Amino acid sequence: MKACRLPVALLVALVALFALPAAGSAAPAPNAACATIVAPRRAVELPVQVAPGLTVRVRDPYGGLIARNRLFVAFSIRYASPADRARVASVTWTLDGRAPRRDEGGRDQLLAPSTMYAAGPHVVRVRIAPAGGGVAVEAELQVIATDCQLASLAAVPDARGGLAVEIGSGGPPLRAIELRAGSGRFGTPRSGRLGTVALAPGGRERPLRTAALSRGGRALRIAGLPPGTTAVRVRLAAGVVAPGHRCTLSAWLRGGDGALVRVVQRC
Repeated sequence: MKACRLPVALLVALVALFALPAAGSAAPAPNAACATIVAPRRAVELPVQVAPGLTVRVRDPYGGLIARNRLFVAFSIRYASPADRARVASVTWTLDGRAPRRDEGGRDQLLAPSTMYAAGPHVVRVRIAPAGGGVAVEAELQVIATDCQLASLAAVPDARGGLAVEIGSGGPPLRAIELRAGSGRFGTPRSGRLGTVALAPGGRERPLRTAALSRGGRALRIAGLPPGTTAVRVRLAAGVVAPGHRCTLSAWLRGGDGALVRVVQRC
């Protein structure tokens, strides 16, 4: 018995970057260029029924998109309890129909350097055999390995109660960014100064004032970025983002092609 494959929509969502697959194929097409901003994808977990009363989850933490600049890549089996794990006799991983040439993850994980995955599409398959001699089941994860750098957003508290926010495009030029504070609003200090902003490469730090706020204070927009800007560093003063809410931050990045890409803070 074979589990359902990963839905096609999860694998080909970035039409601007990847060509559409041929009709009837669930495999994503390889990355053609690195000129478009690409955001990391949400993790995917496939539920797989191994035996009556026993369902495990096959986890792809990359949502079908592997950046080859990572040190290691890991796919894994998740169990609801140690008792469920004991009901599995064996787990066998294959990559593109063959045993992986390197695997340091043990039984329940395929763990190997990202460079084991050549740029382009791959199929990671796992075969799970239940204890007691039942029929083994299989599940597939279809992924793309890319040499392109992925966009990023990282927000770290500073020593003065503020927040240091780093936004990167991964290489393509940025025209504008818009930070959003989840479902809340940014605070507005009495001084009218939200903090500072610096552009990379080579940009000097300059004040960031409340005039940058839009959407009733729900968004902080930095536009008109000079050509060649690939990263923005924002230092927000204490109180601009409520304590404990940094993990709700997201950023909309507008690239040179005008497309908008959303990146979220992962805590």
